[in-house]
Amino acid sequence: MTTPAAAPGRLGAPDQILLMALMLAAAGLFWATGSLIVPYPEHAPWYESSALFPRLVLGVMAIGAIAEIVRRRRGSVQGSDESDELDSSQVDLKQAALLVALFMLYMGMIPWLGYASSTLVFLLLAGTALGLRLRQCLLLALPLTAGMWVVFVQLLQVAFGHGLLP
Repeated sequence: MTTPAAAPGRLGAPDQILLMALMLAAAGLFWATGSLIVPYPEHAPWYESSALFPRLVLGVMAIGAIAEIVRRRRGSVQGSDESDELDSSQVDLKQAALLVALFMLYMGMIPWLGYASSTLVFLLLAGTALGLRLRQCLLLALPLTAGMWVVFVQLLQVAFGHGLLP
């Protein structure tokens, strides 16, 4: 006997478990970020902290998971059938899990490889995982890496530690 599929816009058991797990993992990692980053400057201002970007991303993930749970529990949003927005019910969970794993690997690479090198590797791997060709990945990853390096390292002076490469 098969279980009926969840109605459109409603949470099924696997969706609810996945969203709750995502929210709890993001919230837990948000609070643990300072202890996971080595070296972590305790007295740096929040905008220069090496935890700024990871905490920002993790906060967005936790809030997004909560918002998706609330949205689905309320049912379809009026007019959503005509919307051009992304439909989260069509997400490829294997691809999403791969991208989350790549991001965790990226956070672990920064202290050893350095910010710019790790960012470039992450963006190339993420683009490849999303199905982009190598040339497209390079055209996106190179300027994004340079721009993010300028913003985070030069302008905000975020302390990422010193890796083997810049």
